[in-house]
Amino acid sequence: MALPKGSHPNKNGRRVYSQSARAVKHRQENKIGEFSDDYAAAAETTQPPASENPQELPIPSGEFSTEAIGVTTTATIAAPEVPLAPHTEDQPNYFCENCKGKISLMDTECPTCEETMDWSGLT
Repeated sequence: MALPKGSHPNKNGRRVYSQSARAVKHRQENKIGEFSDDYAAAAETTQPPASENPQELPIPSGEFSTEAIGVTTTATIAAPEVPLAPHTEDQPNYFCENCKGKISLMDTECPTCEETMDWSGLT
């Protein structure tokens, strides 16, 4: 959203300037506004305070840092649960091609018609 024409109120102690290309070019050419020498000097004096944490020394090559990074937690991780044995309902159903009766995996012959089963196609 464009700012209205005219003077703008201070924002955080700094004057708000128009950001149109024409206005920025005018301020650069005439060294006024945020491009003036006084503005740069004032900005240098209003630097944020130094951080409270002292700077750490660089780590010598070949060593690892002991600094904690990322998210840390005090949670304990439980051992993974042993999965339950598969149910007979979860196994695929096999049928005899001769009598269409149900057979279980690795039966050597059909329990209904006693046809010999060939399981070589599954291995």
